[in-house]
Amino acid sequence: MTRQNPRGFTLIELMIVVAIIGILAAIAIPNFLRFQARARQSEANANLKTLFTGFRTLSKRPNPEIRVPGFNPERGNRYSYLMNDPCTTVEDRTTINLKQNPNDDCVAVDTFKFTGFPTTFPIVAPASANWNAKATANGLTTTPGLKGSGESWDFLGFATGDVDNTLGDTADTWLVSSSDGDVTPACPSTGGVAIHVAAGEPFNVNNDVNCD
Repeated sequence: MTRQNPRGFTLIELMIVVAIIGILAAIAIPNFLRFQARARQSEANANLKTLFTGFRTLSKRPNPEIRVPGFNPERGNRYSYLMNDPCTTVEDRTTINLKQNPNDDCVAVDTFKFTGFPTTFPIVAPASANWNAKATANGLTTTPGLKGSGESWDFLGFATGDVDNTLGDTADTWLVSSSDGDVTPACPSTGGVAIHVAAGEPFNVNNDVNCD
């Protein structure tokens, strides 16, 4: 009985296997990075809901300080939070100790952790926003802040940050409003079609995952 000599892989077979692995990696890695970036967006979503809840518990128009409703995000935030643009003063998170000013209307990115990030990211405003009659009468537009007076007032807050680790592109931008509205995002484009956004619902104005 003749025993056949053991046969290994040929060079062509090895090259095919390597090529298949390369194709799978090229598909999987970008998808994983996008999934990771989307997971980071949950920070803005959760904190803007907290900001909305805090302001809605107040019956009369408060002072514009961002901590008035008890808003104080956990350390390690990669988003800045803005109730004014430009900010009057910004809660400093550059060192191990927070530095809060009496009239802070913005919260800085935690640059103690994310070295190299800007203190606050520029807002990418929605292409358009039409609010309900009350908010429109109070003067609510696409600029963050408190509008109105007394017991008739509204607010618009923003979160801006980086989730794809590319600081040179536009910021991942979210808004939350005390008003129902029709909002047209900046990017990705909806062809000018506005999206119905409920009061207290964080809305992604500019998606850093898909937009430069």
